Order: sequence, then C-alpha cells, then structure tokens
Amino acid sequence: MFEEPFRWLEAISTRHSYVQEKLRKGQPVIAVPYNEGTLMLGFSSQPGKIFELYDRIAMGGLGHPADVERLRMTLLDLAHLEGFNRSEKDVTLARLLQFGIAPALKQNFEEVVRAPYLIQLLLMEIDFDNKPTFFRVNYDGHWESFKNGAVIAGDSNLVDVVEKKIAAAGFATMPLDQALLEACRIWESAKQDIEDDDWEDPAPTLKDAFEKWTLEAAVLSTVSPRKAIYRKITDAELETLKSACLS
Repeated sequence: MFEEPFRWLEAISTRHSYVQEKLRKGQPVIAVPYNEGTLMLGFSSQPGKIFELYDRIAMGGLGHPADVERLRMTLLDLAHLEGFNRSEKDVTLARLLQFGIAPALKQNFEEVVRAPYLIQLLLMEIDFDNKPTFFRVNYDGHWESFKNGAVIAGDSNLVDVVEKKIAAAGFATMPLDQALLEACRIWESAKQDIEDDDWEDPAPTLKDAFEKWTLEAAVLSTVSPRKAIYRKITDAELETLKSACLS
C-alpha cells in the first residue's frame, strides 16, 4: 500500500525519459516575429510539420506524426466550437490551451496505463490588435507563452541556445526575407554550439539540412489583403532563401 505512490512516481519518471528520448532526434521548429507578422519554420523529413489552425493561429509540431495530427484536429475542433458558441474574437490560444488541450495532455500523461503522446507543439497567434504571442506545449500538458519568439526541440540545451539567440537577434524589425535567413542561421549556429554524442559528426550545416530534409515555413501576415492571414512560404521564396543560406 505504502509503496504505490513511489511506484507511480517511478512510472512517471520512466515516461518522461521515454518521451524525451523519442523526441531527441526531431528537428527543431522556430517561431519568431518579423516587421509584418510572425514566421514559423522547421526542417522535416516528411511533410506535415507546420499548419494553419484557425484564422489568426498557426501550429508547428515535433514528434510522432500521428500524435501531432491527432492534437491538431483536437485543437481545430476546439477552436471552431469556441468560435461558434462565443465569437471569433474569443478564439485565443490561451483559452484553447488552459481549458482544452493542456488538461487533456496532463491527464493522459499521468494515467500510466495509457501510451503517452510523443509530441511538443509550438503555436503562434496574432491578436486583433496585431500583437504576436508564441506558445510552447509539452507532452505532459505544461505550456508557456513568449512575446519575442520560441522554439521546440528534443534537446533542452538546444532550446536554451536558440532562445538566447532569438532574444539577441531583434526579429521584430526585420523584413520577411531577413527574418527567414536569420532564423536559418540561428538553427545552424545552435547545432554547432551543442556538443552531443548523438548529433552527426560534425554537426549538420544548412547545406546538409537542405540536402537531407525539406524546409517548411509559413507566416501570419498583418498586411495580408485577405481575411486569411496565414500563408505558406512559396517555392520561389524558399529558393531565394536557400541561395542566401548557401552563399
């Protein structure tokens, strides 16, 4: 009887270790502001890393594709239900996380007989005053908000390095092409700064990344002439970015 709490704590610790190990090899997703909105990008071995979630909300995922898709659909359903029952302006990430997805993730993680979600989520939002906010959601339901950009990655040391570089970069005043280039360079320099036996040797460069993976990128634009302010970065923009990164 008295051993049960300790067994539960041991099981929770094992689940943390298991999920973190599964996420470790995933490529980071970075979200930052720029002078006309917000930008999110990440390298991926298969399509499906960055999505539109609602009119002014976008999401990036790290982890098992099936779990990312399941949570994307859950958030999408919650957003539409909130918009239908209340109003479009009531659909905010803070509400969706606090009263929706975060409690469900926490409950799932603490029920040790169920398989945990193998995910981290990165979300960005532009409110109706055109102010950006960024959110990071963990597999156990813990979430945080950021004003100047955020990152998800399976390595906590890499997260710390990228966050410091984002804070020092001054993204909010950059045009889109410069923000894209700077975010890619932060990805590369952070990889170079982290010494880990599990990384490729030497650490992957942007040249390696463009050859091995696909770069997905999207923006929420405050100057969009359309109601839908989300758009994917075009192939032409990606080619220009690739040329700039490799020059």
